[in-house]
Amino acid sequence: MKNEWKGLLDEAFYAPEPERKRAFLKGLRPREIGMAEMLLTQVRYIGLSVWIVAGLILVLAILGSAMHADRTEEWIPVIIPFLAGVSVLETRKSGRCRMTELEMVTRFSLRSVLFARMTILGILCLLLLCVSAPIVAAAFGGRTVITAMHILIPYLVTTSISLAVERSAWGRKLEYASLAVAALISVLMIWMQSYDPAMVQRYADIIENWGLLIVLFLTAVTVWEQVRTIHFAEVPA
Repeated sequence: MKNEWKGLLDEAFYAPEPERKRAFLKGLRPREIGMAEMLLTQVRYIGLSVWIVAGLILVLAILGSAMHADRTEEWIPVIIPFLAGVSVLETRKSGRCRMTELEMVTRFSLRSVLFARMTILGILCLLLLCVSAPIVAAAFGGRTVITAMHILIPYLVTTSISLAVERSAWGRKLEYASLAVAALISVLMIWMQSYDPAMVQRYADIIENWGLLIVLFLTAVTVWEQVRTIHFAEVPA
């Protein structure tokens, strides 16, 4: 009797073999996403503070040059460390929002997401430099390359120091350590510009003669710090 009931149940609930099973399962696989598409996907997650500071620098460069404001060349290197500071904050967004564990099991690893965000921020800085440096140089009779180096050096110094600080034991406990570094570099730039005119001239001479080597060295240091930060990203806090 039991065998009869079992047979009837099997017949009643019989499910035919699914057609095109392998094709269906293959269709469930996520499609490949290229680097360009991934970067575009991550742009929307860049914090508003980054765009605000970048926009402020661009507006200062354009309006200051158009109005021939005397201190435009001085104020851009003073403000740009804060762009570096808020950019470094983006490397800690997952930790600050308590999303680290979730992002570790998503389609893109935390390291790849961090690499994409750093790439976007680097492109943003490069575009900002390519727009602001020629405008300021043309308005104030300087050379574009020298003006670009005056802008870029404080940015690279702030970025490299901030990344190193953010990875340190006490830096990981301070939520806005990179902004403190940016403020320190900014104050140092203001002090150097206002304390002694001779110091300003010496700094200008150093940039004139050794600026390219300094930028290359700082770029190498910054890239090294970025690589270390990416490898450090999935280390438990």
